[in-house]
Amino acid sequence: MPTAFSLKVLLDLAQSRSDAAARKLGRLNSQEQEAEQKLRLLLGYRQDYQVRFQEFAKNGIDQAEWRNFRAFMGKLDAAIAEQHKAVASSQNNMQAGRTDWHAQQRKLKSYDTLSQRHERAESLRAAKREQREHDEQTIKSLVHNKVSAERD
Repeated sequence: MPTAFSLKVLLDLAQSRSDAAARKLGRLNSQEQEAEQKLRLLLGYRQDYQVRFQEFAKNGIDQAEWRNFRAFMGKLDAAIAEQHKAVASSQNNMQAGRTDWHAQQRKLKSYDTLSQRHERAESLRAAKREQREHDEQTIKSLVHNKVSAERD
């Protein structure tokens, strides 16, 4: 009778942890892409506003308009700086998630390798058992045939 793989619980746990790490990595990847997209949007908006202001300034602007522009650009630059930090943070989180996923994959592979070895060993034991039973059956049959032949 085949024996159960004693580490089956750990194999199942490693599989579920690996799956969870993969899902988390997917979420982190989405967050990183969103942060980068928002940064590109802010940078594009800043560039567009700068170009429009330069065109507007060619016709001459007063001091109030200049102050408003500088204040707005300051706020926009601050938002861009914060978004750079958000992108860096999401990249760090993504790297940590990738590292965790790789670690979970290694554990899963280790338990899977042990499980495969266990299955091969069980198959070998079963094959030996079947061969032994076949050999015993053959010997019984030969003995029975010899005894029958001696009676005749």
